[in-house]
Amino acid sequence: MSGAGSRPDANYVWNQICNRLQLNQNAPYDNKPLLSSKDLSWFHFLVLLVAHGWFIRPRAFPLARKGDPQRVRPKKMMARVYLFILAWLFLLVALPLKWVATGFLVWVLILIPGLIEIHRQFQNEK
Repeated sequence: MSGAGSRPDANYVWNQICNRLQLNQNAPYDNKPLLSSKDLSWFHFLVLLVAHGWFIRPRAFPLARKGDPQRVRPKKMMARVYLFILAWLFLLVALPLKWVATGFLVWVLILIPGLIEIHRQFQNEK
């Protein structure tokens, strides 16, 4: 998060460096490094940003610095997403369908400008 995608695994990088130093040659470009974690899909990333903005407007995660307490975590945001979905399901059961559909449509219309803004701020490559 906060601009960092997947990174090569530290042990993998260290082993590659040691191997190339023994061979006394430059390392070729590594197209398939062993990654320490999987990249989030763009949709999943946007869902986390929306949850961090309390489902009103997407909000970027703060850049954590050494010594800062971790207040915002992606796992915490996913818990918010699940609660948000449960709340909508409860409303769907408790209220008339037209009311819930209208509320959902209004929420989406309020959310769209923030999603467009976030999409324009990030460099997206296919």
